Amino acid sequence: MLELLSDIKSLQSKGNNIYPEGIFPSQRRHIATGVKREDDNSFFTALIVFTLQRLKKYFSDDELKIVEDIQEQAKRAFPLYKNKKGESTYNFWKTERNAHFPNGKIFSKFNYFRLADDVDCTVLIYLVNGYSSNDVIHLRNKLVYHANLPVKVSKNTLPHYYNLKLYSTWFGKNIPIETDICVTANLLYFLFENKTTLNEYELDSIKFICSVINNDEHKTYAFRVAPYYPKTSIILYHIARLLTIANHPDLVQLKTKLKSDIFQKLSGKNHPVEKIILNTSLIWLGETENIEELEMPIDTDFPWFIAGILTAIENPFARWLAPFSLFHIQFYCEAYMKTLFLEYKVERNRLLLPK
Repeated sequence: MLELLSDIKSLQSKGNNIYPEGIFPSQRRHIATGVKREDDNSFFTALIVFTLQRLKKYFSDDELKIVEDIQEQAKRAFPLYKNKKGESTYNFWKTERNAHFPNGKIFSKFNYFRLADDVDCTVLIYLVNGYSSNDVIHLRNKLVYHANLPVKVSKNTLPHYYNLKLYSTWFGKNIPIETDICVTANLLYFLFENKTTLNEYELDSIKFICSVINNDEHKTYAFRVAPYYPKTSIILYHIARLLTIANHPDLVQLKTKLKSDIFQKLSGKNHPVEKIILNTSLIWLGETENIEELEMPIDTDFPWFIAGILTAIENPFARWLAPFSLFHIQFYCEAYMKTLFLEYKVERNRLLLPK
């Protein structure tokens, strides 16, 4: 593990004209045009540190030293992405003026494409940085303010979820409400770690997750239930990770179904990274017998999430076009792919220890 951790650490920026010190490089790409850009964002760095923190208790002293160094470097960079108006929320990109779509030629020129602060970056950075009880109260108040139903009904999911009280991915005042099952899982992970008493929105979020999985909508309508993570394997991974901390009975009863779905997915054709996260998910769900022995893939060019160019447009025709890859920007990060493999290796090694 020491060598792999050192490899991950070597990818963390020491500070240059593209990436601040402490940020892990990543890229965005538009498949149809082949345009690829370096992308300075907080998300992948927060996700890498969050993943490493979850594994801390399994590391040796030398390994732990590297993890703590990665963490401290990252934490010094996160203020660059914090809301500049005094809110305790975080943005995907730096919150200085004109920092959106870094290194871009078109979108970076228009304020229309600036992003609001988002739930994913905020809760992941909270999980890395730590947080106060006031942060939690403030966050939940903002979540309700931007949620489905208090102001209007979101049409950016499947119709039978229109009347659920679901949180949006975004904190933006003028951005359409968009619910994503993976973002919801990350938020619930944060709330379960905080041992928060769940409100009606969070209980409806659990209903949403359970319904999607039980009705196989993560297979048949992946883009409608996860517009930013529209891959079945990634959805399964997020829900399995949530179940490592969630104790709500409705979520716990999903374990058998999730394991069955993962085995079904593994029986087909998958990218090597998908095999890694699916096998890790099986371990989290209690599987001990049928875990594959995998190697670090040569190909780490695997998009972890997408940005849909049309998802923010509340128009039936745009909604019909939105799932097509022509309208997607894919985001990649080599360091995170290596972190996912490290996570798999640590979890699998635990299974091999004498009982």
